[in-house]
Amino acid sequence: LGVGRASGEPQARHMVETLLAERVSLDTEAEGGALCQEVLEGEEWVVDTVSRAGEHKCVALWRYGKGEANGAPFVNFYDELRPCAGEGEERLVRYALAGI
Repeated sequence: LGVGRASGEPQARHMVETLLAERVSLDTEAEGGALCQEVLEGEEWVVDTVSRAGEHKCVALWRYGKGEANGAPFVNFYDELRPCAGEGEERLVRYALAGI
């Protein structure tokens, strides 16, 4: 399996074609696939939740800093456990819980 970062559509098409041509499973009936995502610059936030009987709670809030370094497109510079309190944090938690 591969992970890469394309700088344009031609490069993205080549990467997808390469991934689709690779055999990724010992299951001879399994079909291959590829996932493409747009890169969003900036910090990444993760809201960890638990749910029971239709009620959802935030149990942890993380902030990640990622970027390019030493020729690698995806380097994790830091990860930080954040409090769920605070105006911006509470807004983010409400947004995440609304999507569940």
